Amino acid sequence: MDWDEFFNRPVWEYELELRPSELKLGHFVRRMNIPWQETDFPLQGVLVDSLDLKRWFQQNCSWVIVDLDRSPNKFRPARLRTLPATDASGINSYAIQVLRRSPINQTTLNRAIDQYQRLDRQADRLIEQIERTGQMDVPGAIKTVDNVADALEDNLAALVWLTRIKQKDRYTAQHCINVAIVCMGLAVGLQWSRDDIRDVGLAGLLHDLGKVKVDAKILKKSGRLSTAEFDEVKKHSRYGFEMLLEDGLVSRNVAEAVLCHHEQPDGQGYPQGLVGTEIPPLARLIAVVDAYDAITSHRSYDPARSHHLALGILWKQRGTQFDQPTVESLIRFMGWITPGTLVCLNTGMLAVVLESPYEQGLKPLVALLSREGDRWRLGKKLDLDSEEARQATEPVHIKDVLPDGYQGIDIRQIGDQIVAASRHSE
Repeated sequence: MDWDEFFNRPVWEYELELRPSELKLGHFVRRMNIPWQETDFPLQGVLVDSLDLKRWFQQNCSWVIVDLDRSPNKFRPARLRTLPATDASGINSYAIQVLRRSPINQTTLNRAIDQYQRLDRQADRLIEQIERTGQMDVPGAIKTVDNVADALEDNLAALVWLTRIKQKDRYTAQHCINVAIVCMGLAVGLQWSRDDIRDVGLAGLLHDLGKVKVDAKILKKSGRLSTAEFDEVKKHSRYGFEMLLEDGLVSRNVAEAVLCHHEQPDGQGYPQGLVGTEIPPLARLIAVVDAYDAITSHRSYDPARSHHLALGILWKQRGTQFDQPTVESLIRFMGWITPGTLVCLNTGMLAVVLESPYEQGLKPLVALLSREGDRWRLGKKLDLDSEEARQATEPVHIKDVLPDGYQGIDIRQIGDQIVAASRHSE
């Protein structure tokens, strides 16, 4: 990858993005361009303490992120001593971190649950009306998405937390809700206009509803689809597009995003085989978020993967199956440890990530989880960047990132416990 064409990740006073040739002994590497799980390095990062390790980064990476706070060597190249507000692609490095600045607490979760439930009811109404009449309740969808967009930034992390809710028997509805929320959040991070944020949220909510017209037996098939069955599934984007055209209440941008959300930059997508920038911007964004949520969900033919594995899959397919700048923007927006992620600590305890401030890197605020019968209970909060975590016999850190729903952990129930605890203390 050419460095000058690659947009920088956020650079703060304690963090540097370096060319591998600039890496020094004593630098602590926290991230790099290749998926971390494909290496043998510990999740919290690695100290460059040998020439062999330095050469490994130079031979395998096109960029690395160095944490100066954890680096014995504080060397900073001259070109990074004055930091730009935006990167080479025009993305504001502060704005794209909006998710990591959004708190998860009793207040934001309470509001987010209300907004999520509205989206949930609206998705059910949309599906029911399509099944009954062949048409969509577009006015209701527009109103619901507008309400979420109005309060999105204040409750963003809590809403993203709720997208970790995964139920096999409600896949289509929940998938559309999750895509709408993450698309709007990413659009906020990219500083899109209010109208575009609303449009991409609406398109995200509606993008897969054409599947209601596809034979349910095909959609629920656990084995490999035949060519004829896959051809039938591929019709769903056009079914949705045609319903929106008949309705006439949404913008052309929304309708085209629904039609084109399976197009690919390499021209191998459908239904039109569009290439590169021929694909509408809203569709490019929906395609990436659609794939992310699908990969992290339980489907009839594929088990849920972890947040890390999903980002790794998207990274490998950037520029071919998915728009490269959008993949890179989603990774920057979500972060390697995102709110609602289930993790296993080196102590063996399971935990859920509550907040992941950018300055703490891979040391977020988590809540420990314990099983009581067939339910999981929320326990003590632990800041992995705190003195308490660092001064343990073995510093507490994240050992592994787990898929949503691991061992039956229900993120919605955990969120309800946070809200209930707040009401009890009032």
